[in-house]
Amino acid sequence: MNIAAGKVFMTATNDLALLMVFMVIGVILLQVVKPLQKLFLPAGLIGGTVALILGPQVLGIVQLPKTWGGMPTPMINIVLTCALFGVTINRTKMKNYLGAINLIVLTYFAQMFVGCLVGIGLGTIWKDLPYSWGLMTVYTYWGGHGAATTAGTVYESLGVQNMISLGIIMATFGLIIAMVAGIPLVNYGVRKGWATNMSKEEMNVGAPTILLPAEKRKPLGFASVTSESINGLALQLGFILLSMFIGGALFKSLAKVPIPAFASVMKMIPALLHGIIGAIILWAFMRKTGTDKYADMASVNTISGVALDICVCSATATLNLKLFASFLAPLLIHMVCIIVLMLFICVTLLRRWMKHDWFELCLMAFGQGHGSTPSGLALARCVDADHKSTSWEGFGVALGVFTPITSTLAAVMPFVAVQNQWIPVGIGLIVTIGCLLFGEGVIMRQA
Repeated sequence: MNIAAGKVFMTATNDLALLMVFMVIGVILLQVVKPLQKLFLPAGLIGGTVALILGPQVLGIVQLPKTWGGMPTPMINIVLTCALFGVTINRTKMKNYLGAINLIVLTYFAQMFVGCLVGIGLGTIWKDLPYSWGLMTVYTYWGGHGAATTAGTVYESLGVQNMISLGIIMATFGLIIAMVAGIPLVNYGVRKGWATNMSKEEMNVGAPTILLPAEKRKPLGFASVTSESINGLALQLGFILLSMFIGGALFKSLAKVPIPAFASVMKMIPALLHGIIGAIILWAFMRKTGTDKYADMASVNTISGVALDICVCSATATLNLKLFASFLAPLLIHMVCIIVLMLFICVTLLRRWMKHDWFELCLMAFGQGHGSTPSGLALARCVDADHKSTSWEGFGVALGVFTPITSTLAAVMPFVAVQNQWIPVGIGLIVTIGCLLFGEGVIMRQA
């Protein structure tokens, strides 16, 4: 029995080692091929794409391990748990940066409304599109590859197939569009005089490099205990896995409650939600008992980053190419609709609501809403390299407040959408209207 278990663990280790080989290949390509850096594509995505091309679906040179297809789910469990572990919302900051928070919430739920509505419409033409696939808008364009694999995994656990592959495709489109459409927006804004923190002559996107100089390198984490007692990173990983265990045990117990309807609902709760609930419970306990000082959030973020890289690389390598070819036309139509929506929100509405430093925030939200946070920051850096604008902190506070909520929604909303795809449309519409009224009635008066 022990020998068999050892072989299983060795197989998983070898398969993970091969995945890391392709991830390193992704890093090398990022360093060598400069256009890839300007698109801010993660190494995991590039390495996974190389594995996909060399794999059985294209060239057939490399036999990809079957275990890769099962890696996204446990890795996303870790990412979501890390996202909620240690989160404490500061009410004072929320009040000071209402404009940025309102914008981020608006872009998210407006994408939910429009994305789902357009997805339903396209589904009447392309019958093979997965049910409620339009909801993936907020987990791909807005959320990026991590949220895409999270929501896709939940969908597939509920019986909706090919959603991880579809999510990776949409998220990749988003990353590319964020820069392809974002850079012309930067140029247009500078010519119009919107970039108040730079002159036209100062505009220079530059060629980024992935290698950090020694003086800019930061520690991946800090040890909160002596190394003789336990490795610091091992302790933080222990907190994360303990959170997942607590959440799993809680839902298993609730599923045994002698109320059939309640127990059935508890059994249907996605496993991805277990770590989220467990992290909230464990962190509340640690704060109450004063043991929160043993936690190191830098190390927790490092663990989350490693898990996310593994998730993105493995999910990309096992992408369903037949699905990509089948749904290219509806995906392009869907993307155009989202671009128009984001331009209206980030340029027309934000310019109307905020009189100062609005363009930097516009670029941050536009990049965030199409690709990822780095895409948004990269666009804003083009017009404010020295971080003179107050938008930088406002954007950070907004994401800090809203990201934990989106992490939870990524695990919950697919479950809701599978029951009825019109529910996310209604939720998106209601919150969008609320944000629009808040912007017109509150944000404009504060400007």
